[in-house]
Amino acid sequence: MALSWQLSSSANVHSIVMNTMVADALLGRTVDDRYRVDARIAVGGMATVYRALDLRLDRTVALKVMHGQWAEDPDFLSRFRAEARAAARLAQSNVVGVYDQGEWDGLVYLVMEYVPGRNLRAVLRDSGPLSPALALSVIDQVLQALDSAHRAGFVHRDIKPENVLVTPDGAIKVTDFGLARALRAPSSRTGDALIGTAAYLSPEQVSGEPTDERSDIYQAGVLLFELLTGRPPFRGDTSWEVAKQHVNGSFPQIVDFDPSCPAEVSDLVADATRRNPHDRIPTIGEFRARAVSLQSGLPAAGPLLTSAEEPTLEATADYPLEGATTAATPAQPTERDSGGPEWRRRISISSLVIALVAATGLLLWLNPLARSTVPNVTGTSESKAVGTLQTAGFAVDASGSEYSEKIPAGKIIRTDPANGANARDGSEVTLIVSLGPERYKVPGVRGETPSQATTDLADTYLSVAGQRKKFHDTIDVGLVIGTDPAKGTQVKRDAPITLLVSKGPAPVSVPNLNGISESAARSQLADVGLSASVTKRESDTIPEGDVIQTIPASGAKVFRGDRIELIVSEGPPPVAVPNVVDLPREEAVSELKAAGFKVEISEGVVTPLDRVFETDPSPGSLAPAGSTITISIF
Repeated sequence: MALSWQLSSSANVHSIVMNTMVADALLGRTVDDRYRVDARIAVGGMATVYRALDLRLDRTVALKVMHGQWAEDPDFLSRFRAEARAAARLAQSNVVGVYDQGEWDGLVYLVMEYVPGRNLRAVLRDSGPLSPALALSVIDQVLQALDSAHRAGFVHRDIKPENVLVTPDGAIKVTDFGLARALRAPSSRTGDALIGTAAYLSPEQVSGEPTDERSDIYQAGVLLFELLTGRPPFRGDTSWEVAKQHVNGSFPQIVDFDPSCPAEVSDLVADATRRNPHDRIPTIGEFRARAVSLQSGLPAAGPLLTSAEEPTLEATADYPLEGATTAATPAQPTERDSGGPEWRRRISISSLVIALVAATGLLLWLNPLARSTVPNVTGTSESKAVGTLQTAGFAVDASGSEYSEKIPAGKIIRTDPANGANARDGSEVTLIVSLGPERYKVPGVRGETPSQATTDLADTYLSVAGQRKKFHDTIDVGLVIGTDPAKGTQVKRDAPITLLVSKGPAPVSVPNLNGISESAARSQLADVGLSASVTKRESDTIPEGDVIQTIPASGAKVFRGDRIELIVSEGPPPVAVPNVVDLPREEAVSELKAAGFKVEISEGVVTPLDRVFETDPSPGSLAPAGSTITISIF
């Protein structure tokens, strides 16, 4: 009877036995002479979390120990230390506090506030969708945590139910601030892996574009969607299929899952999850204000109550979790209840027989000696690879992804263990799925300082190769005009980008304006962005009103907006009228013409002396050269 129970419940027995048989070397040890490890409470893809006692301050803490490969990555360690120090400065009631960080005995650890209760994933699994009022109450507390972080310069980038903790009294606390950022940059250990959970990635995270506070707004909108519907917005056979839907799919409407949900609440989710970051709710503060306003118009919701259990169901060897039990450990009867030593012996023998039969059945089922060759699934689709590996008797983890220049997006790059390796039947094979070629859009940096532009390019995993100076009519000297390659160009990670920096407006040549009219000269100067001032000057050769010369001279280099001086002719200078009175006619005419005048003669009917008796203008007065002098003859 015991054997049939073992076989029919093999999955459960396997889970219990494996969790209780695999010892955790940290349990019972003291980390860094300060933190006594009492229990393992959660295991994730990148870290294991323990409940520990801070012996120095006598308080219970959560000890997050990163998996071994991170301790060997100097790039990650540097970011981890910096982000931990920054996260420790976050002090807000909805943020899980960070107390300490360090490295000890080859381990990298983070000490955080211990929060009894469960994560939001477990709560939703048990409760199903929440009422709109309760969902808004939960998201309000998440947004308070994010608002505090954004004000301190933090972007979370990994908002999901697993990172939202619910205390026994219903309070909400957000954890892992700074960790997503420390894991975000590619390094010798992460390669080009895409960090994040596919169901909650923002479109810009999937596309490899720069992320900011608006990515948190999108993920908070996805979380609110799941609170209201009980499921994430996108599903697919593979994580890659789910991720692509954030970029290419249409975000589903709440009404399709719950027609009774108020339209304003559905609109709030839609506005937070717009594909283009510029179209989303602009700030966490505005998101929260709308959520609070909507909540006030709904029937009051009680707190999201949960138990005080730790967020794990496993019990570890030699150090079972508090309150954890296993089917293999029946309660022992007392002597008073059993009736005497003979009955105890009978029970002991029966128990031993049952245990031996159960253990034999379990060993037959587990067959720890059975091993198989990992099949080659490189280049196949994720769904086909999962099917092939499962058919071969392996469990599959398809959460890994990397960029690849050779393997198309959605296809398998490699497995761990590698194809051809001999692995235990039922063990886990990790798939690394291709994201396709790693490309990043060159961001727009026009109008920024070179320092700002360099930072923006670095945030997009691009580098600055140098600067090239160019003239520009509107961009101030020293600011960035653009880049080479241009904004929006898709380039490889770390591609060298040249900054085009303004030298100000380009110089222009002063046009040749000599001999043309003043109005025509002004027009030509305006055509090349120059203005004019005018100075009048006499000229014997240039007609009145025409340009004699320019200052600077024609051909000189000047800048747009400069003023050019036009020297404009007033005509020739005036000439003194010679005194020709009492001179004979011919001699007077000759002298006046020699002085540059024209001559007109006025005479009577009889001119016995044929001499000049007066001139008009009179002798000695000034008259324009070329003007007419009238002489009177008698």
